[in-house]
Amino acid sequence: MQELIKELIAKAGLSEEMAQKSVSVTKDFIKSKVPPAFQDKIDDILEGKFDVMSLMNAFMSGNSQSEGNDSGSPLDTLKGMFGNK
Repeated sequence: MQELIKELIAKAGLSEEMAQKSVSVTKDFIKSKVPPAFQDKIDDILEGKFDVMSLMNAFMSGNSQSEGNDSGSPLDTLKGMFGNK
């Protein structure tokens, strides 16, 4: 996340404090839009530690139900991620 904070300081002219707050708000927003099984992966992605296999394992497990989705199938999870519940 430090890389993103540095980019916000350099390109948007934000102070370090404002850049950190911006990253925190953005991260929380993104986490609120993905299924619970993916929420802990957002930190990894922002830190540059993206692990595709870990993400796919979370997706394929039964723990990736999106809100309002009772079946928990991977296809239904994908539909929920894109607003087609």
